[in-house]
Amino acid sequence: MAIQKAVDNLKEQPKEDRVAVASGIAVTVIVLLLFVWGFFFLKKLQRGEPLEFGSSAQDEFNFSSVREAQKEIDTAFKYTQDELRAIRDSSAESAIDLREQEFELGVEEDQFGTDTSF
Repeated sequence: MAIQKAVDNLKEQPKEDRVAVASGIAVTVIVLLLFVWGFFFLKKLQRGEPLEFGSSAQDEFNFSSVREAQKEIDTAFKYTQDELRAIRDSSAESAIDLREQEFELGVEEDQFGTDTSF
């Protein structure tokens, strides 16, 4: 009955007052939950039970799996600098050959890519 009367009284108050009361209730609940958690945590410490901070997500991210993934990436992208230079040079040579053939045929290409004949 008293709670219903308090709720009815709050309905008549301005919005700022209602928000302040709701915020106060939320903070009180959080403080109460932290207090209860702290109480049980300290009880567990007093009993001498071992604390386990690990979880399944943390177990998945260990350093051995990171090293294995790094090795897999290195093998997947095993091109060396020399191999990449060889690929670049061969593509440049083919582009030069194509330009020479176009020049021999009399096809000239301007900077915008349109073909003009002599």
